[in-house]
Amino acid sequence: MKKSLLALAVLGAFAAGTAQAQTNVSIGGILQANVKNYKVSSTTRVANNELRVDDDYNSRFWLTGTEDLGGGLSALFYVENRFNTDQRQSTGSGLSTNGATGAGLADGDTFVGLKGGFGQVTFGKHSWMSVQGLTTEFMTGTNGFSAMPTSMTATYSIMNQTGLGNGGGVTAGQPQGGTLVGGFSYLDTTRRINSITYRSPVIAGFSGVVGFSPNSAGPEGTINGTTNYDDGQEYYLQAGYNNGPLALGLAYRNVEAEGRSGFDDQQLRFTGSYKFAGVKVGLIVDRAKRELVANGAVQAGANTFHRTAWSIPVSYAFGNSTILANFTKAGDRSGVADSGAKMYTIGYDYALSKRTNVGVFYSRLDNDTNGAYQPFLANTSFTGSGLQNGETASTFALGVKHTF
Repeated sequence: MKKSLLALAVLGAFAAGTAQAQTNVSIGGILQANVKNYKVSSTTRVANNELRVDDDYNSRFWLTGTEDLGGGLSALFYVENRFNTDQRQSTGSGLSTNGATGAGLADGDTFVGLKGGFGQVTFGKHSWMSVQGLTTEFMTGTNGFSAMPTSMTATYSIMNQTGLGNGGGVTAGQPQGGTLVGGFSYLDTTRRINSITYRSPVIAGFSGVVGFSPNSAGPEGTINGTTNYDDGQEYYLQAGYNNGPLALGLAYRNVEAEGRSGFDDQQLRFTGSYKFAGVKVGLIVDRAKRELVANGAVQAGANTFHRTAWSIPVSYAFGNSTILANFTKAGDRSGVADSGAKMYTIGYDYALSKRTNVGVFYSRLDNDTNGAYQPFLANTSFTGSGLQNGETASTFALGVKHTF
């Protein structure tokens, strides 16, 4: 009996030693839900006034881990899993009748790679341009994300969009280099699949990101019925500075349509903020160019244009409270008068703890006569009815968010 106990003790010690040598794995996540009153006005249609329970943040949990390989080199992985607190789970990736922007196992940012003194290189799915600006407008005084619905952010509801809706000549389907969400054209809404990302080390507050995807829009395209594995690609470059009260960022995105049919996009986005005495003042400016391409040739018309949008987010933090406000304006698309929009957002967020926030928020997105910008994920089960040209959406929301 004593020998058996000794053998078990030795085996347990060996197993413990083996476990210590394996990857260190941790789990975390965010759960969020909000109650909204969503109203569409300035419309010839019957006005919609919807009372909703939504999770437009798309709740998630993640597994992350590292392994020390020696010599200052480490392996790492990150697996982000999406789900909805307000409805049943989607049956597949991408949008569905359940309204999921990638709801399921590993449908969020998911990658594996190496890091060391040189920085970090990872392979998989990465968020690039679509999230540039969120920390400028979305952070609370407790340095966490507020409980505000993402449909109220300028980043998702203006900067990542073209304002070109069903009345603007968008072809049905899933254009390469962009996405149609509920029938409306977006520049970039989500993470880039099939991608490689390099992140530099932070040196005196400066950092950089380089990303490349050989086919970020999905399946390989064809030209004249012949598969072209080298056609269609996306490049991403970002430089940042974050030191004390000042944060600056400049990001560039270049998309060439897969199979040379779809959309070619170019975007340049500046983000910046400065903090003083509890006040944070920010600026986001986005310049976008979109070209409709068919069989390798740029097509003239409503789908070929450029536009500039800008946003000024302001917040004031005191104690556990943060007051957030934002004014955003999208300029006209080139060649189309009155095709812009304005967006106003104001809110109050209170941190019940380091992990739990509650808040009350109001936003109004007001399209010009020929503009069709959307509260993020409008026309899906996340947000409410989609807007047609010239329409306005007003949203009042009570939100709660918990991070673990």
